[in-house]
Amino acid sequence: MARWSYRDGALLWSFVAAFALHVAEEWFAGFPEWVANVVSTPMPPAAFWIINAAAMVLLIAGVRAAIRSERSGWIAVTIATIALVNTASHLAGALLTRGYAPGLVSAVILYVPLGSLTLLRALDQARDQVGRGVLAGVLLHALVFAIAFAVTR
Repeated sequence: MARWSYRDGALLWSFVAAFALHVAEEWFAGFPEWVANVVSTPMPPAAFWIINAAAMVLLIAGVRAAIRSERSGWIAVTIATIALVNTASHLAGALLTRGYAPGLVSAVILYVPLGSLTLLRALDQARDQVGRGVLAGVLLHALVFAIAFAVTR
C-alpha cells in the first residue's frame, strides 16, 4: 500500500486518537449539560459515556477492517465522513446557540484535516468506495443523533 493511502494505518489510527481527544474536550467543556441549550434537556452523563464507548469500539473495529482489506476501504471513507459531519454539527450548534459548542475546537483542528485528507485520497485512489462510505457515514451519524436525542427526552 502506498504511503498516504486513504487506508494508511497511521492516517486511520489518528482518527482514534482524535476521537479520544474530542470526547475529552466534550466532557470537560460540559457537553452533556450544553445539550440542554439545543433540546432543553441535558444528556445524562451515563448516556454520554455509553454512546462514546460504543463509538470507540466501532471506530477501532472499522480502522482495523479498512487497513486490512481494500474491499473494506469504504469504511475509511465512512470514518472520515462521520468526523466531518460531526464537525458540521458542532459548527451548527455553535451558530444556533451563538457561542461555543463543546467539542468544536478538536473537531475543527483534528477532524477537518484528517477527514479531508482521507476523502481526497479516496477520491483519487478508490472513487468506487466513496459513495458507499459517505452514505454509511451520514446514516451512522444520523443514528447517533437519534439515539442522543432519544436519551435526552
